[in-house]
Amino acid sequence: MIYFLVTIDTEEEREWGTAYNDHTHYTVENIKFLRPLQELFDRHGVKATYLIDYPVAANKTAMKILMDFQQNHLAEIGLHLHPWVNPPYEEERTVANSFPMNLPPELQFKKLKLLSDLIANQVGEKPLTYRAGRYGFNESSVPVLEEIGVTVDSSVVPFRLAKKPFEPNFGYLNSIEPYRLNRNNVRQAGNSPILEVPLTVHFNKKVPQFLAKRYIYLPNVGLRRLLKKAFDIDLYWLRPSYSTLKQMIQLSDNLINSGVTFLNMMFHSNELMPGGSKYCLTQDDVDQYLKRLDDYFSYLNQQYKIQYMQLREMNQLYPAR
Repeated sequence: MIYFLVTIDTEEEREWGTAYNDHTHYTVENIKFLRPLQELFDRHGVKATYLIDYPVAANKTAMKILMDFQQNHLAEIGLHLHPWVNPPYEEERTVANSFPMNLPPELQFKKLKLLSDLIANQVGEKPLTYRAGRYGFNESSVPVLEEIGVTVDSSVVPFRLAKKPFEPNFGYLNSIEPYRLNRNNVRQAGNSPILEVPLTVHFNKKVPQFLAKRYIYLPNVGLRRLLKKAFDIDLYWLRPSYSTLKQMIQLSDNLINSGVTFLNMMFHSNELMPGGSKYCLTQDDVDQYLKRLDDYFSYLNQQYKIQYMQLREMNQLYPAR
């Protein structure tokens, strides 16, 4: 049995690289474009988890759509923190502070508590799952999530290295299976009650462990290109905006055949709106995006025994040791 998650960062329209303004400067029109995606999920039995940030939670039209997905389409609503659009605004507006982990824990708590309460007041229940905006997650956030009442996090990105000191750094994980967070090192298992469900980022075929550990330190233009050309070895995300249909299938086949128990696909809500992101500039781009997802889930359901899960449901499947 393979447990499958679709975890969607559900957020405002924004061009990365621009100023970090507060929530009043952004729109969430992309939420209106999610119905064809949810209909696709319904056809394939997918349970989506929409991880929403403050501009979405504060918009009545957006929340009406997402609450319909939750109440009538097996979807879940969780937390997603973009600090620059989430009150209270007590921090300096810098690139570093766009990563939640760089804020003082007290301010992380204030922002997340406000967001969690706003969602709970509308939905009628407290959100239990979380992903840090920009994957900005480290040990400083673990006690914050525990105090908020989060039971499952999905912020860890295997093989991701920080390019700058203030960025999140995860690197190679000894196992990509879900694990209870370690309060001293979020890359390792510990005794926190919070379950970590990493994103699915891995190789398209089986590689020796010594190579897997060192791969991300190899130069892109050089050894990695040689490995790709000579041996068809590459690192893929289970993300339709980053990977082709063939690449997602290769990645999934490799992990399932190697004994991995779960797959965690992610993408952003604004990718389903023409012009909402750089990945889908036109309606034709969106149509091709949806077809890629449709073909992928058709393949998966034909080849394997899949159980689609909400992110919160994973907490019961991987009990603390």
